[in-house]
Amino acid sequence: MINDKIIAKLAKTISAVDMEKLEDLSISQDSDGSYHLYNKYRITRNNEMYHVELHRVADKKVFNVLKNAVAWCSFDKRNNIQDSDRIVYLDNRLAGIEVEIQVHQKLAKHTKKTEEKLIYLAKLGEEKMERKMINEELSKYILNSRNWQERRLSSKSSISSYK
Repeated sequence: MINDKIIAKLAKTISAVDMEKLEDLSISQDSDGSYHLYNKYRITRNNEMYHVELHRVADKKVFNVLKNAVAWCSFDKRNNIQDSDRIVYLDNRLAGIEVEIQVHQKLAKHTKKTEEKLIYLAKLGEEKMERKMINEELSKYILNSRNWQERRLSSKSSISSYK
């Protein structure tokens, strides 16, 4: 595997302490499609879902969208528990809303009664608005995560002054 060869070469030229610091900054993808983040998290895809496992911890988080899983890892890495819990909630709620939208679209399409159709259409409008709001909030978390990662990686002395 190419990654193993690269790591072996790096291990020869970089000290163990600096190598550990680099691993803590890294995000990589294995040949099996799984992702490793910050030498602490592993993201695998299983049945259209993304499972985040913490190394050395039995806890597992499940996400519907890979971006949300990566954002959760960055907030958890910063020990920002409230925001990481919010990302899990929003990801799960978004999946639920998608199902609700599909159900109400089918009901509105197949109903004959005008009153029922209006109720289903009103529910669809509410659900689409909620989906939009959730997507906007998740986008803010994803952007925050990306900016944090870029700041860590762009720091000229990120390895030598890494905390």
